[in-house]
Amino acid sequence: MVDKRIEDIAEKMSQEGKDIYLAMIPPYKTGYANYVFQTDKPDIQARRIKNLDKNFRRLLTEPYFWIQPMSQDSADQIAAWTYPAPYDFYDMVADEEDLAELLSESTRENTYFEVIRNGALFGFATFQSQNKVLEIGLGMKPDQTGKGLGVNFYQAIEDYARKNFDCQVLQLSVASFNQRALALYQKVGYEKVESYQQATNGGEYPFVKLQKKLKNEK
Repeated sequence: MVDKRIEDIAEKMSQEGKDIYLAMIPPYKTGYANYVFQTDKPDIQARRIKNLDKNFRRLLTEPYFWIQPMSQDSADQIAAWTYPAPYDFYDMVADEEDLAELLSESTRENTYFEVIRNGALFGFATFQSQNKVLEIGLGMKPDQTGKGLGVNFYQAIEDYARKNFDCQVLQLSVASFNQRALALYQKVGYEKVESYQQATNGGEYPFVKLQKKLKNEK
């Protein structure tokens, strides 16, 4: 059911503010609507919408990232993401086990996290910790790839990992063909430690394992 309050707020914003607001994940849109309509006084509502619009437009030059446990709505969206070849290798539907894990709240819990940029779903991260080594997996929304946002996206994930996990080493595994990702991870301090064959997507494919040792960690 469409929340008419959200439509009313969006129509009173600039085009830039409206686009940012309507792209936000549902809890954010509803939360802002609740804030605006806490009062029934039209002048206060108008002032709140004006301030929100100003703050949203500021995100065009001052973007922010936020990471939180993945909701079912976000999991459903990510399951439907499709990438152009050869990156369609990363489509969730390409591996039934990965897809089932993503869509199940019980198996997703404490492992899958959504990455929010400017209030909108931007990507996801997975974290699995063992013996001070934190294995990270990540994926960016298809229409956001190739825009030069990879370093900022990755750094938001690393910052979250440092704050929330007791680890001394970060670890990533990347399909060997994905030179774009390999270049990014090496740029942010990872080193190749192993090449191996990984069973996935109904076959076996060459992968590269990379690690980054953290400094000044307990």
